[in-house]
Amino acid sequence: MRYTRSMRVKADGDTRRGIHRRLVVVSMDGLSEAERDSLYGLPNFSAFLRRGTGIGSIETLYPSLTYVVHATMMTGRYPDGHGIDHNHPLQPGIPADHQRWYWYARELRCSTLFDLARGAGLRTAAVLWPLTAGARIRWNFPEIAALPGENQTLKVLRSGSAAWLISLQLRFGRYRRGSEQPALDDFVSRCAADTIRRKRPRLLMTHLIALDDAKHRYGSDAPQTRAALVSLDMCLGRIVAAIEDSGLAAETDVVVLGDHGHVDTRRLVRLNHLLVAAGLAGVQEESGLGAPSSGRRSKTRAGRAGKDIPVWRAWFRCSGGSAYLHVRPGDTAAEIQVRELLRKASQDASLGIAGIHSGPGLAGLRTGSGALCAVDAMSGFRFIEDPDGPLVEDAPEPGAFGADHGYPPGMAKYRSLFMAAGNGLRQGAEPGVLAMVDVAPTLAKLMGLKFEACDGSVLDAILP
Repeated sequence: MRYTRSMRVKADGDTRRGIHRRLVVVSMDGLSEAERDSLYGLPNFSAFLRRGTGIGSIETLYPSLTYVVHATMMTGRYPDGHGIDHNHPLQPGIPADHQRWYWYARELRCSTLFDLARGAGLRTAAVLWPLTAGARIRWNFPEIAALPGENQTLKVLRSGSAAWLISLQLRFGRYRRGSEQPALDDFVSRCAADTIRRKRPRLLMTHLIALDDAKHRYGSDAPQTRAALVSLDMCLGRIVAAIEDSGLAAETDVVVLGDHGHVDTRRLVRLNHLLVAAGLAGVQEESGLGAPSSGRRSKTRAGRAGKDIPVWRAWFRCSGGSAYLHVRPGDTAAEIQVRELLRKASQDASLGIAGIHSGPGLAGLRTGSGALCAVDAMSGFRFIEDPDGPLVEDAPEPGAFGADHGYPPGMAKYRSLFMAAGNGLRQGAEPGVLAMVDVAPTLAKLMGLKFEACDGSVLDAILP
């Protein structure tokens, strides 16, 4: 991308032409300090860094989950401000593959960068960006998944820009194999590049997932993980080439960043197994006469035609490296019981509980979760929400359980990466370490926009 300040901004269909720079944001899920050195050996990353800023580090959030972090990336608010405290709402007893996530833009409590751009009369595009289903985005390819019994294609079309999505599928559908990676990222990056060429949006934000997927499956240093990073390099090159080919390089800034790191897993801990055993969670089974009877089995209604009804007084909403402990409001007896249960569990080294946040300590994390407390996992331990199976399960061999995130900030090589290039940025600037809440106000400043309410600050070190 050859950026020369003498090149004039071309007029397009946006209002207030020439005032707002273009911005492309590429979120690479799981891109962290563990990959920092490797980027210099990849052709497109190294070329990007030669003409842009250095590589900065981003301190992630609590809990370090994709949807929590991406909500902050586009709002500049902590979870207690934007309302997204986890990947999914509290759904006790529902298996992980049956749980809905925070897919919809209406679930955000504050304005996003997309809203700011639209309010300024600028055209926007999202390509598989989280929390955009139903959003007022000109060209919207939302990240949303079908639950059992739903149709994936129809769900996406209903939540995004249907005609445009159909045109993308006709042009690039042959590159996609469902959600299989890295084919999905290949498809998404082609869609993003085509949107830059054909639609020329002022703001485009896209989310690539292959690296995160590989780490979850194989671990942080597996050959498949290294291959995923190479595929991300190809995706970045494709997007940058589209900017150059469209004659938009002089007026476009590109930001590449990650959301969290990963920790290799050697032991699974099913925390809700403890609550089921204590009679604080389970199911009600309908008898032949229709009268419910209590059951301590952890099986839910899935596969039972609705005959098993999950019941709970307390529940761990798990996120890999941490978990929220929820107690039904007003159930004082359950709260007393679960506090004692957690006290004993924290003394059992096999369960891998590294710390407990409650009261002012929990409030200081700014999660807005409404939980009684939050529990941190030791490095190498992963908290699993589904209670079916043994309480503790060790990996049969190294790498068998892959890697996970959700851990508190401060883990080794757990910070995300940040880099940027464009005429609106200072070449060679060192971003240093920034907070995740600093990303959105910095992105807004690059476009000549500003959030009215924000928890972060503009990263002035990278601006001319």
